[in-house]
Amino acid sequence: MRLEKNCESLAADYDAALLDLDGVVYIGPDAVPGVVPALNDIDRSGRMRLTYVTNNASRSSQSIAQHLCELGLRVLAADVVTSAQAGAALLGTVVPRGSRVFVLGSRDLMREVDAVGLVASQ
Repeated sequence: MRLEKNCESLAADYDAALLDLDGVVYIGPDAVPGVVPALNDIDRSGRMRLTYVTNNASRSSQSIAQHLCELGLRVLAADVVTSAQAGAALLGTVVPRGSRVFVLGSRDLMREVDAVGLVASQ
């Protein structure tokens, strides 16, 4: 899909943007050409909240934010939402707090399960 608007008009039309990471903001270790200056312009304007989302449950939001900062973006861990966070948050709404949860995944996934008041174990 071709983006028909420039960053300024997008920031004027929307309050927030959800930005997928792999293939949109970066490809592997490298930024997609032109993305970093465009996102930094939007961020500096303060007119649109940028949230970075990923379906990669193997890395923490802190680790991802660090990678984005290394690419030149101004990002905090709180600006990143991972599938591990989303899955743990959803699970926390369907099982009682303190429930034991079998986690087949990364330590970061276990930490997210613990963070919503569940007890992660492998």
